[in-house]
Amino acid sequence: RRVQLGQVDIVIGARSALFLPFNNLGLIVLDEEHDSSYKQSETGPHDNPVRQPLYHARETAVELARLSNATVLLGSATPSLESWSRAQRGEYRLLRLSRRIVSHAQLIEDQQARYHVPATAYEAGEAEARFAALPPVDIVDMRAELKSGNTHLFSRRLQQALKDVLDRRQQAILFMNRRGSATCVMCRDCGYVVSCPRCDSPLTYHEPMGSSIPPVLICHTCNHHEAQPKQCPACGSARIRYFGAGTQKIEAELAALFPSARALRWDRDTTTSKGAHEVILQKFSEHQADVLIGTQMIAKGLDLPLVTLVGVVSADTSLHLPDFRAAERTFQLLTQVAGRAGRGLLGGRAIIQTYTPDQYAVETAAHHDYETFARLELDFRQAAAYPPFTRVARLLIWDKNPDRAQKQAENAARQLDAILAKRGLNRSALIGPAPCFFAKVRDYYRWHVTLRHADPASILREVQPGFNWRVDVDPMGMF
Repeated sequence: RRVQLGQVDIVIGARSALFLPFNNLGLIVLDEEHDSSYKQSETGPHDNPVRQPLYHARETAVELARLSNATVLLGSATPSLESWSRAQRGEYRLLRLSRRIVSHAQLIEDQQARYHVPATAYEAGEAEARFAALPPVDIVDMRAELKSGNTHLFSRRLQQALKDVLDRRQQAILFMNRRGSATCVMCRDCGYVVSCPRCDSPLTYHEPMGSSIPPVLICHTCNHHEAQPKQCPACGSARIRYFGAGTQKIEAELAALFPSARALRWDRDTTTSKGAHEVILQKFSEHQADVLIGTQMIAKGLDLPLVTLVGVVSADTSLHLPDFRAAERTFQLLTQVAGRAGRGLLGGRAIIQTYTPDQYAVETAAHHDYETFARLELDFRQAAAYPPFTRVARLLIWDKNPDRAQKQAENAARQLDAILAKRGLNRSALIGPAPCFFAKVRDYYRWHVTLRHADPASILREVQPGFNWRVDVDPMGMF
């Protein structure tokens, strides 16, 4: 109401703020414009009758600015390839920040007094700002670590860097984009993997959060919980073993290697209560902990002057997924989390551990080289006919009956195939039908058909939709 009456000059909000009744809109700013949360995605159970439009707030903001004769500013250190391509074509004006702005001059002086260190890492800039160099980044080949006999989650280089930071009474961030302790629970005798009965996904082992709480297996898709089995449900063997790692295991290994280190964990498990994020951040900011362990929620937005080390425990978690955006997401995530180091007077460094050190997303992130990454990734996208060189429409089909789900997906593919043939278009524009990566979610079997075309809406209008179909144009994920 206040916006409609013109009583508000500045509105700060999530993507839904774009739909407020502005009367004299002059500027729209999208911070971290590459973030996938700007795209409304399919959520909740598939039989939920309430359907929200799968819109992208970035595209909505650009169109709203055009209609309002306003300016839209898309800000990011790692722009989406769609926005970068438009800037390269001259559709957007490209503005560059060639140096990293870290703090206002007054804040620098306050930090000098608080931490008793000289401001040698900074150079003065305009408007009393201070600039600092981006942190050096080391890549550690975990294949070599394993061959040399190191089976720890932390490489020798990361262990030494952690020791140095703790000896200097500084702080470190350890990043692992998986929560829990083990990502797979398996019987060593028969190979049975404990899976969610509703999703068929392997259950993740979580250590108890308190002395009175037993360990539990959790499905990270539907939140199904069940007790840790003492014997294999399939063969009765007691040789149950745990594989993989998450933030809980990182926390346990840190405690084993550095018993005196004070650690905080910041992930979905530790932030379920109201205000938990603020409590964790305040404790770490006040140096009540030496190491912050977390998932992607710690990757951006944190300005912590005592953090002189960022360790990426595994850069491969998001890289090898069946999604054409996997390399882009990995580059963005590595660049953002490495940028948490060296934001204070003490400087800093980052260490990235990986089993694929030559992968271009990892290499270019280590060199803070966005333009080289963009060139290589765009070459791949163009050769494979993926955005931004075309558009993608994903038809998601689901049903509690697996045969019916498959038949509906085959029906969708047949219709699309016929439309493409009628127009003389290449059948290679169609992918599928195929089971989704998460083939079963909350008792629903999921299939998808993917259409690549410059104007998918013109083709989809001719398709007769079936029951439990959902169309997502330009999806942020293919899972």
